Amino acid sequence: MVKTGKMIMFFLIVFLLEGCQSVETEVNALYPKSEDSFVGDPMPYFNGEEFMMYYLEDLRDGQIGFHPFSLMTTNDFYHYKNVGEVIPYVNEEDSAERALGTGSIIQDETGIYHAFYTGHNGERTPKEVIMHASSKDGKNWQKIPEDTFQADDMYEKNDFRDPYVFYEQESQEYWMLITTRQDGQGIIAKYTSNDLRTWKNTGSFFNNDLGNDSNLECPSLVYFNEKWYLAFSDQWDKRVVHYRVADRVDGPFRKSTTDHVDGAGFYAGRLETDGENLYQVGWIPTKENHDDLSNYNWAGNLAVHQLKSEGDKLIPQIPKTAYEQLDKQQVPTGNYTKNKELILDGTAQLLEGTVQVTSDTKVALEFSKENIILLDFGNERMQYYNTYLEDIPRRNPQSEINLTKSGIFDWKIVKENEIVVIYFGDYALSNRMYEMNNEIKMIVLDGQVTVK
Repeated sequence: MVKTGKMIMFFLIVFLLEGCQSVETEVNALYPKSEDSFVGDPMPYFNGEEFMMYYLEDLRDGQIGFHPFSLMTTNDFYHYKNVGEVIPYVNEEDSAERALGTGSIIQDETGIYHAFYTGHNGERTPKEVIMHASSKDGKNWQKIPEDTFQADDMYEKNDFRDPYVFYEQESQEYWMLITTRQDGQGIIAKYTSNDLRTWKNTGSFFNNDLGNDSNLECPSLVYFNEKWYLAFSDQWDKRVVHYRVADRVDGPFRKSTTDHVDGAGFYAGRLETDGENLYQVGWIPTKENHDDLSNYNWAGNLAVHQLKSEGDKLIPQIPKTAYEQLDKQQVPTGNYTKNKELILDGTAQLLEGTVQVTSDTKVALEFSKENIILLDFGNERMQYYNTYLEDIPRRNPQSEINLTKSGIFDWKIVKENEIVVIYFGDYALSNRMYEMNNEIKMIVLDGQVTVK
């Protein structure tokens, strides 16, 4: 009778645990998110079969804790399976993992998944520690609290986060890159391990070379086309995703003239490769109070650029497999001179064409009266303004990126719900706009534009 009772209790517990697991749903979008939450700080991992897009889920639900690890998977960057929460935070005031911060995922030689992530609690000292969990399938995780460690004395203990782990072939060690500070400067520290359990500090891997003292957040380091690509996001000043290039894993790292592929509307971009293609996976932020005139806030929609390499330069593109899924329209051909206007279909998911411009060309894309993207070839800038066209000379852009001065370029305008991403030549500009018309007005302010 006792054995029977224990068996019933066992199956009841199993049933209850299974009932608590998330139900997978499908999300078909170029810029996906869960229905009731937002995507922050993605941690992409290609397991040989599919891309596992782990991320910090921003629920904005007023709980004590926040930002669990959640997961979406995809094979084509358009059709996603939303797995839901996989690693929870601890909803207690004094827990070291009251909030989870970003990290990375890796598989060991036996196929076991390992997640390294940040435990954050602003009320504790130190505020941040590095934590470890493991999983057989990448979905059901077991935390390993005894592997938790904090910053060595040479680093700022309250800024010690965003671990990125990979296996380094030459040294036959696991390397962990960590965002931290040393001597008042943001750096990326390096730790090494032979077993993914104990980690040795080996000093600074990369020092801030931006001319400021910003933290270098969400680092990633990927080998692609016989070069090493390092990416990180500057926490203040520009708030864009920078990249560096090296011939060896330990550098020296070279800086391109324009060291980012997108503006401040795309953040926390991590690099990942499937061996044949290179991707940058970040998020496009929401705005405070869902108001175009307000500032960006933290988290939004998942966003992926496929990156083409030309020498040391990286050029963003719509992922090829996702591009095939999109409804496309061509920008009408013609020659458009100063003061001419062209009305484009604002309901199209993708508008594309080939355009020729001169060095004095200036074009405004008006999505609504106060949502304008300015392409200024004289000043070599593509800029997003949330103000009226006539006020632009007196205002600063909310985000911007370089343009090549003149020539013939491919041009793509992607529009999905509140998100607009412009791919022009060698750069992209991602933004969120809440008020948009069904028409996009292209206004030639100076020079001329020839659409071919």
